[in-house]
Amino acid sequence: MSARKPAVARDSAPASGRAVALRAGWCWVAVVVLGAAAAVGFVSSSPVASAAALLFGLLLAALATAAAFMFSGRGWFLLGGFLLTAFYLGSVGVTSVGFLAAHGDRYRATAVSSECHHVKGGTACTARVDRPDGTLLAEDLSVKSRMKAGEKVAVVEDPAGIVAAHRADQLDPAALPLDLLLGVSAALLAGLFGWSAWLGVRRPLRR
Repeated sequence: MSARKPAVARDSAPASGRAVALRAGWCWVAVVVLGAAAAVGFVSSSPVASAAALLFGLLLAALATAAAFMFSGRGWFLLGGFLLTAFYLGSVGVTSVGFLAAHGDRYRATAVSSECHHVKGGTACTARVDRPDGTLLAEDLSVKSRMKAGEKVAVVEDPAGIVAAHRADQLDPAALPLDLLLGVSAALLAGLFGWSAWLGVRRPLRR
């Protein structure tokens, strides 16, 4: 009776270049879409949404970094991936505030009440203000110093109510080419995932 030959262990075939490129592309799309949502949430008028968006943004940066590392196998992608993802998140946030500066509703608001708090490095003051039509602005407005009731302040408000309202003197619509900044940050992220995928396929590390 013939003995059975032991089964020979086979190494799993490496993923094709097309499959790796597709995965890298989907990772880029996920980071761009989810990162944009996190960045807009961070500059929103809700403190809870801002805190949640900050935590989600850090988690997303860590996941993007891990994905780039898995594609390439190179440890230096860990730092580059985190920094480029953080740069993209910051670019979306700055662009959102820039959009508010260019397209927000501008008006003179009237202070209803104001208070200041001691914080590390100085004092932070806020005010509750009324719009010209008499309705109260939902969120507290950051001001330079304590305001008296009835004082006026120039305000820029997001008509959609997403981005937090700012004082007009805090915003400069022509300060930066924000669309270019956003495009560059997204392109750098695409380059990160594309390069990591190319290295993993064309220049794999020996194990």
